[in-house]
Amino acid sequence: MTTNPVSPKEKKLHNLRNILWIVFSAIAAVILLVGSLSLPAALWINNSPSLSNLAGNEIGMILLTVLALALVKIAASGIICLVIYYTFKYRLEKDDDLFL
Repeated sequence: MTTNPVSPKEKKLHNLRNILWIVFSAIAAVILLVGSLSLPAALWINNSPSLSNLAGNEIGMILLTVLALALVKIAASGIICLVIYYTFKYRLEKDDDLFL
């Protein structure tokens, strides 16, 4: 069984892709975990008689806003990771020094 030789550029891009996937998944996990803490807090406020008068029916809107902001943050971090990857890919294909 023969394998195709991997060029150093392809190996660098593969390693960078793996690193960026790890970074993106870590950022997304943190955003989702922090965002998921708002659900028990909102349910607690909704069940508390003194606090529910203050909150009213705004709990659903607050939860929807938190979810939307979490999705926007995840999308923004994904776009940043893609920009980093394509910048490094362009520099490698151009055969420039990466850090100049």
